[in-house]
Amino acid sequence: MQLNIGLSSAYDVIKDTYDYETCKEIVEHGCVSGVAHDHIYYKDTADFFDKYEKEMIEYITDTLGDDVVEEMWNNNSNDITGYKNDVTWSFIELVAMSIVDGVDSLEDDELYAIQA
Repeated sequence: MQLNIGLSSAYDVIKDTYDYETCKEIVEHGCVSGVAHDHIYYKDTADFFDKYEKEMIEYITDTLGDDVVEEMWNNNSNDITGYKNDVTWSFIELVAMSIVDGVDSLEDDELYAIQA
């Protein structure tokens, strides 16, 4: 497990924990595949949720819409552990997408600049 000392946001922790290649795997296969090595077990995801709940819910809501978090709650039959896990994994998957899209976009811009 990687120590994330001095990082203040959930986004920064995920960005520091998972490199580009791991983020690509997360995007392609989801956290359920186990590729998000520091966030596999309920204890890990629940602890992360407890520390960064507000930021994660805000990020998910801003990215996917207002109803998604409520839907996660309802899908877990009011099981708080399952809900915390779903929110954490959804957040990690969205951050991974953001990282992959950012690098891929940068690569496209660099290719365009070389060809121009």
